[in-house]
Amino acid sequence: MAELTYPIDPPLLLSKELWQRGFLFATGVLGSTILLKLGAIQYLELLYFGLIFVVLTVFVSRGYRTVWFRPFFQLALLYLAFSIAALALAFASLRFTFYFSPYLELLRQPVYITAARDVELIASVSAMLYMAHLFIRDVTKVRFAMRVYFWTGMVSAVYSLVSIPIQYRFGLLYGSYSAAFRLRGFYNEGGPYGLYVLSVILVGLAIESEGWEPRRRIRICYLLLGPTFIMCYSKAGILAVLTVFAINGLLARSLTRRLAILGGGLVVLVIASQIVDIPGMIRGYEQGAATYERYSHFHAQDPNFVQGRVAGAFIVPRMIAAHPLTGIGWGNYGILRNAPEYRGAGVFTADPDENGMGIIGLAADLGLPLLGFLLLCLLTPFFFLKRLGAPLYLTNLALLQPIVHLYGAQLNLTYPWIVTSFALGLGFVWSQRPAPSNAALAPLS
Repeated sequence: MAELTYPIDPPLLLSKELWQRGFLFATGVLGSTILLKLGAIQYLELLYFGLIFVVLTVFVSRGYRTVWFRPFFQLALLYLAFSIAALALAFASLRFTFYFSPYLELLRQPVYITAARDVELIASVSAMLYMAHLFIRDVTKVRFAMRVYFWTGMVSAVYSLVSIPIQYRFGLLYGSYSAAFRLRGFYNEGGPYGLYVLSVILVGLAIESEGWEPRRRIRICYLLLGPTFIMCYSKAGILAVLTVFAINGLLARSLTRRLAILGGGLVVLVIASQIVDIPGMIRGYEQGAATYERYSHFHAQDPNFVQGRVAGAFIVPRMIAAHPLTGIGWGNYGILRNAPEYRGAGVFTADPDENGMGIIGLAADLGLPLLGFLLLCLLTPFFFLKRLGAPLYLTNLALLQPIVHLYGAQLNLTYPWIVTSFALGLGFVWSQRPAPSNAALAPLS
């Protein structure tokens, strides 16, 4: 974020160092779960709000003196423009007829819900840029933060794997659940956990490439992370891996490496086809959407059918077709999805609902022009790294966030922003190393 001037006072410098490392440690640990919440607010988001208060307080106390790293400042302006535009469209959405639940909270009502999501977004962007700012000033901090993130991910993987015999013997559901012993770590289900495990693997590859952990130790970790990822049975995770392979194949600089990467992607595709029937999943959503109006009445008490992706596959395209330019307002899906012009003859549901369709769902909320602008915001760190000529292990970190949101993750999910801060900070550090080798730092002993 901003570079603030601190007095050269050893006690204050020490307290600043402890605060920064404490913040990075808490961020790396809390990013592994969405279950720790105070009401609807995650503990990590509360930490972000505290960060904003501290930074603004110091900024004001130092006479409003600040120095921005230009690429970070430009990225902040992009997200600020997006937030303002989203709020303006939320006011425009007041022309619609909303369908409120009798138990609807204030922050789920029109405009309020968009403002709340704007605040969450600003907090995530602020934390991302603050961490990236720390990283470009001190490479030991990015090394510390990435190792905390990686080893926390390893703890969650071991916890999940150890939960399998506990579930089998005692029927207790901790890091695993369902008859297939599906793994979920510190998440509520395997789908989003699979995407998180992918982020841990990508961070591990960056740590290995930088030489910050012994290679043998990292390779042993992969032997645990691989089965963990597979046993999540995460369709979104598998699609994300295939997307990473496809993009890496296109970005590889040599034909040999390009063919090797694409070949690895084919191997993953073959293995994935034995685990998850992705074509069958797609057909299931298509058939569910085609028959939703009729069969929703037979499954009126089944939230897996009348809410979420199945309902969204039917409702979201209608919303996009009706409001392609301005959308329905960010966050308004749950209070507009019962409108007859969207649900048709489908069943009415009074429970809060999210379509769970990621970027596609946001097309209904934001409209296509603002969605395109959001994609520009999400891809800007990748473009920044490409201009620096960064290697694939860094561009993969920058690509994780748009890929995660493409396959269903909500924009306020915290860990993608953390990984993007790694990409921004480490990318800049990499670019400042002696050319042409950009050699990594010496491995830790």
